[in-house]
Amino acid sequence: MERNGLLTVISALLAGFILLLTLKLYLPFFQPIAWAAVIALLLYPLNRALRSLLKGRPGLVAFILCLGFVAFVFFPLLGALTKVTTQSIEIISEVKDQLESGKISLVPDPTEHPRLYALGRTVFKKIEGFQQEIQTSLLTALSWVGQFLLSHGTVIFRNTLKIILQVVFMIVTLFYLFRDGEKFLEGTKQLLPLPPEETENLVKKIKQVLEATLYGSFLTALAQGLLGFIIFLSLGFSSPFLLGLLIAIASFIPILGTAAVWGPAVVYLLLHGSYAKALGLFLYSALLISQIDSLIRPFFISGRTEIHNLFIFFSILGGLKLFGFLGLFLGPILVALSISVLDIYRSRVLGKDYARVARSGDHTIHPGPQDSPQDH
Repeated sequence: MERNGLLTVISALLAGFILLLTLKLYLPFFQPIAWAAVIALLLYPLNRALRSLLKGRPGLVAFILCLGFVAFVFFPLLGALTKVTTQSIEIISEVKDQLESGKISLVPDPTEHPRLYALGRTVFKKIEGFQQEIQTSLLTALSWVGQFLLSHGTVIFRNTLKIILQVVFMIVTLFYLFRDGEKFLEGTKQLLPLPPEETENLVKKIKQVLEATLYGSFLTALAQGLLGFIIFLSLGFSSPFLLGLLIAIASFIPILGTAAVWGPAVVYLLLHGSYAKALGLFLYSALLISQIDSLIRPFFISGRTEIHNLFIFFSILGGLKLFGFLGLFLGPILVALSISVLDIYRSRVLGKDYARVARSGDHTIHPGPQDSPQDH
């Protein structure tokens, strides 16, 4: 009996050591594998539709989807990001030159805008006393942003080979996930030491969270980017599409969000004396663009996943810090896994079932077998 126990311990340690080495083997490829998994799930409805159309030819469908992703998503996105970086640097340089030459001022000219100057005379007089310090601070901030964009742009070009390899790994993984993803999922479910019903609930929870995070985030970004494009086009900005794209990208940033784009645009209009346009942009952005986020994202994420907004908020922040942009999706998934594990513990060990309230994220405890009213 002791010998059998010793063999069991040795076997467990050996298995753990092998699994640890295997994990270390795959760890350098975590980012491309994780991104491939996210994209495969995002395009799963299209994958299923194409399989039905092509009568179950998974290899051909996977090839078409990978080719379409590279041609219509990856290369356009790469080009757009390059254009965003170069044009942002040009805009920053232009504003710096105009600030240094005195072509733009923080205080409106009383002769050109007498009513506006009279309305804010007290504030403008105080600003005039600190105008030089404010201008110096703005120049410093613009220089830092310009250097940041320039340095990160050169880093991308210096690491072109590494980025290409990462993309190749992601595309290869994506092909096999499109083709054999359902088989991988079934094999993983069979390895979980849970009853079939609890396994299905766990997988369903992860799928709900990932789908809600993906569709909620991308639909929010699309809506805010489109609204941004419309207002920048109507106000006569030289690059409305670029600014709309920046609005869409900034929508993924927690707390600050789209204000990181339309806020500087408002300041830019103020510095150029376009006060009516600046007020219109501010009201439109604050009341419409920013509020879209509070309507779409909670509906998809906290409403459909039944996870409270507070947990979603900190899971996104923590995910971004731990995994970078990928953490936007992995953070909520980890929280969903934790909640699912707690639910299993609660039902199997404590014997209590929780009924979730989707709109608030609150929970109501229903008594389990040992907590029935007849026992008290």
